[in-house]
Order: sequence, then structure tokens, then C-alpha cells
Amino acid sequence: MYIVDDPTLALLTRFVGESSDHGLSDAEFFRRQIAAITEYVEAFPAHEREERALAWIEANARQYRQQWQKHAAIDILARTRCPDCPLAGGKERHPCAIHTRWLKLLQRYAADELSSHQYVESSLTLLRAHKDLLRVSRLHASLRSLPSTTFCRG
Repeated sequence: MYIVDDPTLALLTRFVGESSDHGLSDAEFFRRQIAAITEYVEAFPAHEREERALAWIEANARQYRQQWQKHAAIDILARTRCPDCPLAGGKERHPCAIHTRWLKLLQRYAADELSSHQYVESSLTLLRAHKDLLRVSRLHASLRSLPSTTFCRG
């Protein structure tokens, strides 16, 4: 999925979520858009449907694509676990508490409740608020991995 309308989402999906195929293809987007148009024009007589479909496309296609991109990006990022997260241990597949809070910010951004500037500021505030917790968790994990003979007893 290539995001053209939202630079913030484009950046996020390229650096966080686009590491593998997530099953959100352009073909799926077009299939769903055609289904939405088909559903819309069914309410009109057959001789008006083509004209009504073109009118729908003119009026709604850009907004439809933007909403698709936002929802697809959130879907991709919701299923992506931070590879270096010290809070989610081992093989756990669920996002950590910080990632969960970040996803809520992302959902607010996608719902146009936050501007891109507010979203970035809020994300940075979230990371700053948890910086010490992240540092302590990482240190704790590295200390657990050391052999017990490394420490002096005295």
C-alpha cells in the first residue's frame, strides 16, 4: 500500500510497518471502492447508474482513498510489535503498554481529532514520559542475561 495523501502516515508505515506484506493491497482497495460505488448506484434506475457512479467518484474518491489509507495504516501498525521493545518480553505478540497508548494517538489522528503536529508532539511526550521506564526495563533485562558469577559478593 502506497500512501500519497498523508506525509505523517507515509513516514510511519515506511519506517515502522512496511517491513513485510500485510495483505493490504491496492487491488483490495479498488475492489472495496467498486463495491461501495456499486452499492450506491443500485438505488438508481439502470439508465442513471453510470452517470451516478461518475458523480460519486468525482465527489468521494479522494476522501475514500484517504480514509482507506488511514485505516490500512492503523491496521498495519496495530499488528506490528516494536522489535526492540524492552517491555514486551520474548515471543509475546501483543504490543506493550506504550505501543497501545501510541496506537490510541494514531487512531485519534486518523479520525482527524489531532493534527499531524499535535500527533507528533503527543507521541514524543508519550515517549519522554516513559523514557526512564524503558531504560530501567532494558537494564533489568540485560542484567538478567548475565551469568550469576559476574557479580561480586561481599
